[in-house]
Amino acid sequence: MKLNPILAIIAMIFGLGGAFAAYGFSGLSAELMTNGSITLVSSILGLAGIWLFNKDYKIAAVQYIVCGFGVLIGTSLFGLLGFIFYLIAGIVAFVEKDKVSNVANINPEYVHNFGNNQAEAPQIPKQDNRMLWLVPIASVIIIILVGVIGGLSYENDMNSKAQSIEISNVSSDLKVSYGYYTGGIQGNLKSQRDLENVQVKAVWYAENGAQIDETYDTGSISDVTANQTYKLNIPYYKSSDDKPARAEIQVYESFGTELLYSHNVTFNDQ
Repeated sequence: MKLNPILAIIAMIFGLGGAFAAYGFSGLSAELMTNGSITLVSSILGLAGIWLFNKDYKIAAVQYIVCGFGVLIGTSLFGLLGFIFYLIAGIVAFVEKDKVSNVANINPEYVHNFGNNQAEAPQIPKQDNRMLWLVPIASVIIIILVGVIGGLSYENDMNSKAQSIEISNVSSDLKVSYGYYTGGIQGNLKSQRDLENVQVKAVWYAENGAQIDETYDTGSISDVTANQTYKLNIPYYKSSDDKPARAEIQVYESFGTELLYSHNVTFNDQ
């Protein structure tokens, strides 16, 4: 019994597990959806190596290894076990198949030597399997296309979300009290699309452009419902020596990993 098909199936199972894990955590980072798709496709394409093994063990080994790297690139840690088992399957494919020449002997019973019993049995070429190299080549192309299409879809989705956000009625009540700035920035946040795991913060800058501080909105917005208005209140508490000249309000999705929108606020003399 050959081991490489079994190893390939195990690799596929671990790869699918990594893909679905990436889908499950896509709420933390939308980019994981694309990574999960790369791993999913790579895991399934790796099974083609089982069929290729009966045709040409070298091509089968390449198919295993190519798809193993696709699994690893797709989801990194989530796809590590899938990558390892596909890599082992590729190595075992070399071990389990004798490296014979690309010719086959004709059965001597069907050969007439015309009285010359010492004549060697003629040989005929085996089937030319060079076209089978198109399978791993096509697999590489498919994996790349999945990544490119997923990346473009991700960028379009991020741009759509950014265009749906509006921050309005921005005001500031900054003032100096007992040697410290108090108050902050107030405003309204509204989105035409639903957003998940939203965080809003302000990055504060001095007159010379140096960053002074960054503070978060005191409200617990979390998920944003489309066309609903949310009140913003972003505090600032620093020494009066740290006079802010402007602040950039930043709206993040996926627990602060995906910057969607920014709004600049310039302060008059406080």
